[in-house]
Amino acid sequence: MSFFRTLPTKLSFNTSEKIQIANAELTSGDFALAIDVLNAQDSFVTNIEFAVKFKSIERSYLFNGREFYFQQAVNIAPFTRYFLDPFILDERFHEARAIDIYISKYTADGKNITCGDKEFEINLPVIPEKKRAQIKETLGDGIKTYGENQMDFWRCACGFINENETSECEFCGRNKSFVLNNLTEALINSKILNVIENTRTTDGINLKTLETHLTQTNLSKIAPTTESLKFDRTNEEAPKKPRSIPWKKIFFTLVFLIFLSIVSIFALNIVKKERNASKIEDARGLALSGNYHQALEMYNSATKDKISPEILNEMEKLKKLVASDESFQRASTYFEEGDYIDAAYNYKKVIQEDEKNYKSAQDKLLSIENIILNEVKSSYATNRTDALLLLNSYLNVVPESAKAARLKREIESANSLQGDENQKENFEKEESDKDAAETAKKASDLLHTYRTVVTEKANLRVEPSVDSGLVKILEKGTELYVLETKIEQGQRIWCHVEVKNAISQDTMKGWISNKTLN
Repeated sequence: MSFFRTLPTKLSFNTSEKIQIANAELTSGDFALAIDVLNAQDSFVTNIEFAVKFKSIERSYLFNGREFYFQQAVNIAPFTRYFLDPFILDERFHEARAIDIYISKYTADGKNITCGDKEFEINLPVIPEKKRAQIKETLGDGIKTYGENQMDFWRCACGFINENETSECEFCGRNKSFVLNNLTEALINSKILNVIENTRTTDGINLKTLETHLTQTNLSKIAPTTESLKFDRTNEEAPKKPRSIPWKKIFFTLVFLIFLSIVSIFALNIVKKERNASKIEDARGLALSGNYHQALEMYNSATKDKISPEILNEMEKLKKLVASDESFQRASTYFEEGDYIDAAYNYKKVIQEDEKNYKSAQDKLLSIENIILNEVKSSYATNRTDALLLLNSYLNVVPESAKAARLKREIESANSLQGDENQKENFEKEESDKDAAETAKKASDLLHTYRTVVTEKANLRVEPSVDSGLVKILEKGTELYVLETKIEQGQRIWCHVEVKNAISQDTMKGWISNKTLN
């Protein structure tokens, strides 16, 4: 048949099915029915049957809605996309422009399986061949369709339909969140438009036409030719079953089963490796977008069996980002509740590498400082004790605050000079401010850095005090990581550090003086 336009295909299915139709459409030229399937199970599929209803261009059923059955012998390996040989249709079907389709039965590992009643229906997206080519060029060959989220299921960009609670595609392993946040029709259109914008080589009229063609939601399309599908959609060679010789049937059956097991294990290992690599890439993308928890979960899922030093290092950095994000969330809750001291304590735990939260945390710390100092100044006249208590609480959390330290000195000076009318009050001590600022900067520079013990011995203590008990005596050259800092009496800087035991690889934490570090 000559070229004609086709309408969307309606697919009936159950989310529990592990062999699914990824695409089904009518073709021009040799008028035919072309079907792609996905096998997301460990078994080889050797035969498959489809039930099909045909519809006219007006979307009314032909043949009074009668179902026609199409069957084909196949050899679909586990976790494989398979393109069936197109079913050539005779002149009875030439008025057809759309189909309803489902898998009625199939054979897997020698067992005939009849599919049950279908729970759900979905219209497969109409994607013109030019747009398919653009998607492949822009996003890679693995993106076959649009990601889509429904109430009871979600469809991956590979075409496989998963149960709603499934977090990873059962066929390709892509993360649900990643697919629905990056590979829906709207987002794919946006990526295509971006590519077009950055590769303008046509005039304005042609470019506008191209953009419209490649980003619109298509309700119909020109049917592809049967020959073009055969050319573009070729199957990988799957292992073929050996012929059985009657008098050696048992022997060769055993040989075949062993061979099939080896092939299956090999194929599954390859699929698993590819899935894990895909998960790692998706995890990196999630981490860059600030989804630290999801990224870490994906890292953990991809590294259950084996982990490289490089990936381990990425995961350790990500764990710190997760802890930073959790601190930011706790701080935000405290801030909303008006608990500014606890909010400041947690905002200070947000590390600089946490690009999503760090700037916001610093802005919040500045706001908290202004709130605390204003409250101290306003309440000092009526309740000096509470005002000084609040100020001391803040300095315990943010000892590097020069403004708070200066205000405390002013209050203490005012208290000591009260009653002496002839004594001139002088609350501004520039030199002291300068010393406090330098100490605060030094403490800030130590935060979240790797340091080395430079003295012959160094005491790692339970608390930031020379009177505190010892955790361990560290030798010269010991490497450690500074988690937080605390200034004692405006001079000594205590560092809360994490140290890894060189033998056991266990970690310990404690407080150490900055004077023992490089």
